[in-house]
Order: sequence, then C-alpha cells, then structure tokens
Amino acid sequence: MAIITEVGDGTRTLFWEDRWLHGQRIIDVAPRLHSLVSKKTIKKRTVAEALTEHLWISDIRGASSIGELVEYLDLWDLLTDFSLQPEMEDVHIWRLFPSGQYSAKSAYEHLFQGSTLFRRWERIWKTWALENASSSYG
Repeated sequence: MAIITEVGDGTRTLFWEDRWLHGQRIIDVAPRLHSLVSKKTIKKRTVAEALTEHLWISDIRGASSIGELVEYLDLWDLLTDFSLQPEMEDVHIWRLFPSGQYSAKSAYEHLFQGSTLFRRWERIWKTWALENASSSYG
C-alpha cells in the first residue's frame, strides 16, 4: 500500500500486479479471477497491453464457477469506464513521503512505524558489567 499508480499510457504499470484501479490491485477486486492467471502473465502484462482489444480476458484460464463469473462481470464494469492517456506516462506515487518520491530513508523510517522501543538490553548489560566487576575485584 506504499505505492499507488496513476495510469497514463499504461506502459509502465502491470495490469494484474500493481495498485492502479482506484488504488487497488486486481487481486483485491477479483481474487478468484486473479488465481486463474498464470504467474508469468501476472509479472508481464501491462495495463496498455491488457486494455488493448481486451487482452486481459485471454489471460484468464479455466473460469467455471459462478463466483468467478461475477468477479469477471464486476471487473468488466470497472474497466469500461477506464481510458488510457497516451500523451502521459504512468506515475508511481510513494505514499509514505509528502513529495510522493521514493527514498530509502523514508522506507526505513516507516519500517519501524508503530513499533515500541524496547531497551531491556541496558538492564542486562549493566547487571552483567556490575557482576563481572565485583567478582574480579572481590
């Protein structure tokens, strides 16, 4: 959820993998349908390729249940309102930093967000140091 994508021409955004459809991935919208797509296709199919002549439909292999059909129709409805913007590149936005630009520093800072500082090592070290000091002098 750290990165969301604003799709322009769709050439730098993965259809099945990235968060591009209203800030969600296809697996969030249609998990059953997503499971019917090969991993190779998931890692390669761009939004531009998928939406051109509805190629995303041919990525789906073996749909047979009512749930999968419902997800297919829901996804179809979401995609009918979507249009590519050929004059713009896709933009990937790093939501963890105000500028939207990724930095290793912002990623590292958010890695520990919500954690608690646990300084028990100080007590252990002081106890050990005191015991060693008294036994060597006593």
